[in-house]
Amino acid sequence: MEIIRRPCVVSVIALALVPQASQAAETVLEPVDKWVLSYAEDSCRLARAFGKDDDRVVLVLDQFQPGGEMDLSLVGKRFGRSPLSRTGLTATFGPGLPKAQLHYALLGTLGPDKTTIIMAGPRDLLNRTHKRTSDDLSDELRTVTPEQEAAITEVRFTTSTMRLTLKTGSMKAPLGAMRTCMTNLVKEWGLDPAQQEALSARAVATTKPSMWLKPEDYPSGPLFMGASAAIRFRMMVGADGVPTHCFIQQATNSPEFTKLTCDLLMKRVRFSPALDREGKPVASYYTNSVRWLAP
Repeated sequence: MEIIRRPCVVSVIALALVPQASQAAETVLEPVDKWVLSYAEDSCRLARAFGKDDDRVVLVLDQFQPGGEMDLSLVGKRFGRSPLSRTGLTATFGPGLPKAQLHYALLGTLGPDKTTIIMAGPRDLLNRTHKRTSDDLSDELRTVTPEQEAAITEVRFTTSTMRLTLKTGSMKAPLGAMRTCMTNLVKEWGLDPAQQEALSARAVATTKPSMWLKPEDYPSGPLFMGASAAIRFRMMVGADGVPTHCFIQQATNSPEFTKLTCDLLMKRVRFSPALDREGKPVASYYTNSVRWLAP
C-alpha cells in the first residue's frame, strides 16, 4: 500500500440527484493497482483504480473522524455517458450485508479535463441506517470490527442507468491503515485517542441547525452569480460546550464561503460537551457539513 500526504481540495460543481428505480445491466470491475492511503491536514483518504481505458473508475474513501463511516466518491469518464443528473444512488458494501438505502448523491467535475465525479456522501461500512436527532444532524459514529472489515470484499453502486460492482478484495488491511491514520490525526488535534474512543457521550450541538446559517448571511457576490457550496467542517469543543476552533475539512472550490462559514458557526453554535468514561465533561471535537444553496 502506498502512503502519501496531500492537500484536501475538491473542485466540483454540485448538482442534486433525484432517486429513481434501477433497471440496468451489471458491470464488474477488478482492481488494476494497489490501494493508496493519503494523509491530509484534517482527513484520511483511501483510493484505488478499477478497470481499464474508458471503463477506468477510481474509488475514493474519505474519513473525517474515527468511526465506521466513510465518504464515498467515484471518479471516471464513463459516468459522463450516463444521465446521472437525475438519478439516485445506492452504495452497498458486501457481500452478505443488508442492501444500503437509496440516498441523494452529488455530481460534478474534477480537474482541468472535467472528469466526472459522483460524491455519494457518508456511507456506513455495514450499510446501517443513519440515525439523526431532530436537533443534531451530525452522523452517528459507529464502530466496525477488524473481522467485519475483513469480510467486506466489494462495493456495489446502483443508479437507474448503472449497476457497478467493484471487487475490492478484503478491506481489513486498508481500513486498518485508515484507522491508524485517524488515530494520528486525533493526536494532532491535541486529544488523547484512547480517551476519545472511550467517551460515554460525544459532543452534540444544542443549537438548532436552522440557526447556524441564515438567508441573510449569503455573500452578495456568489448570490448574484447563483453559486452554491458544500463545506465539511470540524469544531473543537471545550469541556464547557463552547467551541474553541473551527477548521474546514473539505469544501467545493468556493473560497467566498469557507471563512464565513467558520466565523458564523463559532459565533452561533453551542454544544453539550463530550463526557469521558466516568461521565466527566472533557474537550473533544465535532464534525458535520453545511450547504450554501443559492435561491
